[in-house]
Amino acid sequence: MLIFTHAVYLKGNLSDLLNLTAIELVGLSVLISYAIKRKHLEVRKIVRLLIHGREGNVEETIKRFYYYALVQKEQGYLELERELQNEKDSFVRRGSLLAIEGVPEEELRLILENELKGEQHRYQQAAGFFRLVSLLAPGMGLVGTLLGMTGVLETLNDLAQTGYSLSSAVVATLYGALLANMFALPCYYRLMDLFDQEMFEKRLYLEGCIGLQRMETPRVLFEKLNSFLPGDKKLVLIKTPGSMKGTIERQDLHA
Repeated sequence: MLIFTHAVYLKGNLSDLLNLTAIELVGLSVLISYAIKRKHLEVRKIVRLLIHGREGNVEETIKRFYYYALVQKEQGYLELERELQNEKDSFVRRGSLLAIEGVPEEELRLILENELKGEQHRYQQAAGFFRLVSLLAPGMGLVGTLLGMTGVLETLNDLAQTGYSLSSAVVATLYGALLANMFALPCYYRLMDLFDQEMFEKRLYLEGCIGLQRMETPRVLFEKLNSFLPGDKKLVLIKTPGSMKGTIERQDLHA
């Protein structure tokens, strides 16, 4: 945006960069992309996701898995099932309930991984819209430039008019490049980053559900989930002497 503003400032005339035909041609790339992907798009959710991102707290979920393992160890399945009814994350709730109902580990992993594939498909379809825009916009801009060049060829005997026609022709390519590189591609990679974040979190939660299915001890389950976190975000379990219970804190804060 700074480079674009600087270019306008040096040129001194914003109106020369405005061309209705070029806007229509480049806008057509968005319409074509939407027509292809509209069945898979929920515009409001996508806009909200791009602006606000995802709400996720891996640390708190690890603490809850540790707590669920304690409840399972000390109070049994029935009490754990009651606790899981209040779980906010639907993926954790469904996976954990399946785990304590005796679903075999292979089937539980298959069910949860299939859900991950469904999330992957949803993200890929939404991101595919922006990817398609980024591919079509420069091409439509080039079409606008080629159409404008016909006017250039017709006015070769008038250098002043030729310069004006050439300027208008190049504007279409400019619009296509701006739409692709300042809007479509950033939105595409923003969605891909959010997808990677969600997949990381849910794979961690999947292992937590498998841990409950295996009836792993609270300490083992905590350490397994904690191993997913990068070094600067790892947690530490401070156990009460003579008890299975403990408190979980950030490693850097505890140090």
